[in-house]
Amino acid sequence: METITDVRVLPLMDVSRAQLEALVRGEIARVESIDGGLTNTIHKVTLERGDVLAVKHYAGGREAFEAELATLTLLHGSLPVPDIVHADESVLAIVYRWIDGTPLNEVRRKQPPSAFASLAEPLGRLLSWLARTDATEPFPLRTVLERAHAQLSKGRARTRMGRPMADELRRELDAREAQLAWGQVCLVHGDLNARNVIVQPATADRWRITGVIDWEATTTFSPLLDMGSLFRYANRYDAAFRASFERGYLEAGGTLPPDWMRTARLLDSTLLVDTLDDPSDLGQVHDDCRTLIARLLKDLDPAP
Repeated sequence: METITDVRVLPLMDVSRAQLEALVRGEIARVESIDGGLTNTIHKVTLERGDVLAVKHYAGGREAFEAELATLTLLHGSLPVPDIVHADESVLAIVYRWIDGTPLNEVRRKQPPSAFASLAEPLGRLLSWLARTDATEPFPLRTVLERAHAQLSKGRARTRMGRPMADELRRELDAREAQLAWGQVCLVHGDLNARNVIVQPATADRWRITGVIDWEATTTFSPLLDMGSLFRYANRYDAAFRASFERGYLEAGGTLPPDWMRTARLLDSTLLVDTLDDPSDLGQVHDDCRTLIARLLKDLDPAP
């Protein structure tokens, strides 16, 4: 469920208190630098009047800023996304209301198993609702597969994976293309992992989703893409969790193909291959990608 090992991509930006006060348009009582983002710089700001806000500076550039701004505006009121207070394109920063809660991965690690299990159905419903943003055009699967094929045939990914693993994954992608083509294009988060889902207790034994953050990688693709990212670490989700997720997805009006989880993980493997093809030597990140792909290949049945 979590993304591969956290490695900061860009350094934290130096943002002064005065700059933050200009963005939040008020006097600040307290500022906290938030650890967790790998590219952007985020501050939790408490104002003298009591409001608690998040200020996010987009070190990744204008494209990420504009993507998240457009997506949060579109989904506001439909899904639990950050509520924008102010956006400043001159400094590529968005101010939104702070979302109280705990990242999903912390619940898995530190809370009783029943707490984590109680979030399976809500996660299914959330992704089912997101899939309703579908359109009529096909998603660009062929482009994605052609890129992965090239990387697995002669790219850095092939070298880092080794010939046997690269060839086996390429065969699986080719053999299962019809399964990967399931569904219509819809809005997808693009990086749906356990850091980006914020939850909190609802009752003594059940939790609820209070926010989904970090939408700057959003795009339009198959709904399987977010499922693959969510279940990337498949061994962390037992059969009961998967069944509850599926029930929530279907009860919210969604549809799922046969063997949806393994198909989604196979689609997600193209993102892992892309990471393995990165020009930089990312060390443990690349080790994690190889481990995840090896686990996927072991879990796949012989292609139909």
